[in-house]
Amino acid sequence: MDFMCGESRIVRKKGMSVGMIFGIIFAILVMSMILVFGADVTKIIFCTGNDAQIQKTIDNLQSVMDDLYMLPSGSGDWFTIKIPSDFRICFVNSTDPGPVIYPQQERSWKPDIVYQRIIQDEGYNIWFRHCSGESGGEIEHLFISPGKNFCAKTGTRIYLESTGRWVTISE
Repeated sequence: MDFMCGESRIVRKKGMSVGMIFGIIFAILVMSMILVFGADVTKIIFCTGNDAQIQKTIDNLQSVMDDLYMLPSGSGDWFTIKIPSDFRICFVNSTDPGPVIYPQQERSWKPDIVYQRIIQDEGYNIWFRHCSGESGGEIEHLFISPGKNFCAKTGTRIYLESTGRWVTISE
């Protein structure tokens, strides 16, 4: 489009300027760098969140165990496992952490021989997978009968019952 201004003509060019093209190229480079190097950071952030959710569930379970332990024998309560959907918590007898197979695959406890040894040596009664591997822990007052080891996924309701000496767990 041409404009006449006195005797000079102002001509507007169509298209992008060189500065705009370099700006777009720079923006594309920055976005690709964020995608390449930011993926690991994003994964770490999600892993930290998952690990925190698993630990919160374990802490809540310990709190319920402590309360039930103080109640008379026969007292019980339901507890719902709330962990990320890709994970599970396994409840094991620390003196007999051998495998137990159930018809429901997600309940089955199939540990590696090395993990069995760690569980026995450390006295763990729970075992769980998290972003950076697998770990064990001990929930005070929890007793799992030999041969009754099992795993639970999110949403699983477990029944905790005080026996006076410890707290037992069942589905």
